[in-house]
Amino acid sequence: MRLVACPNCHAQYDVSGVGDKEITCRCGSTIENRQLEGVDARIHRCGSCGAQVAADGESCSYCGSEIIRDTRKLSLICPECYGRNAENSRYCTACGVEFRPESLEDEGHELPCPCCGCLMPVRSVGGVGINECPKCNGIWVPDNRFDHLIAKACEAARAERGPEARADRPRMSGANPVHNKVVYRTCPVCDAHMRRSNFRRRSGVIIDRCHRHGTWLDADELERIAGFILEGGMGDASGREYLLEAELAATRRRAAAAQQRATRGESIVVDVRRDSGSGGSILSLLKDLLI
Repeated sequence: MRLVACPNCHAQYDVSGVGDKEITCRCGSTIENRQLEGVDARIHRCGSCGAQVAADGESCSYCGSEIIRDTRKLSLICPECYGRNAENSRYCTACGVEFRPESLEDEGHELPCPCCGCLMPVRSVGGVGINECPKCNGIWVPDNRFDHLIAKACEAARAERGPEARADRPRMSGANPVHNKVVYRTCPVCDAHMRRSNFRRRSGVIIDRCHRHGTWLDADELERIAGFILEGGMGDASGREYLLEAELAATRRRAAAAQQRATRGESIVVDVRRDSGSGGSILSLLKDLLI
């Protein structure tokens, strides 16, 4: 078993066989999926019950379990202190933390594109798990990730424009919905028709939403929504309230991750994957700017 822990809420996940370089915690934080370097720490606790043990004890005086000291049998690395433990340990013998791995959300499969029918591979963009169509560049966002992705897109757009962009550039909004051709698309998860709605009622960006599973955005709609919010389309106060909580959470996660990496003497590496069909889009900016 190979464990990683969330730097924010300390939830644990078994990432044995998981190939993604980053995973998303249930609290929304991004966890780096890398092989931990184990350390030979002093044994203070019983790996079976967590009780304190004598420095030279061969078994736990509380539960009677054997205290394994042979380093060849210590393959489980604690995600908190990096101490080596026996594979079947329930508690870290060094720091005493309980091993309670949770299941990762099932975001690891392709889905059919609601627009063109192509299979959409899974991507992690700014720590948000999405499906992106390689043909039309539309994206499928799971229901519990939508607001977080919008906040990330606004952050990327703000970084691209700079602080004076609002005064110099026209408002970025969607087209008049009356002039758009009405197409009811089906949810790629349940195959039911999705509901069409004008984002925040007056943006002009028509999104397709399945209230059980998620939201479909055409190739340019994420960028248009970000522009609508940043240019005050929701009202300055309303837009700030919409983004504040997600942005503050993202800032805390980045600070915690940077501190953790700095403590270990590591450099921060951003893995960027580009697609020829999405250059210049907010999605591409997210890949470039966000960790």
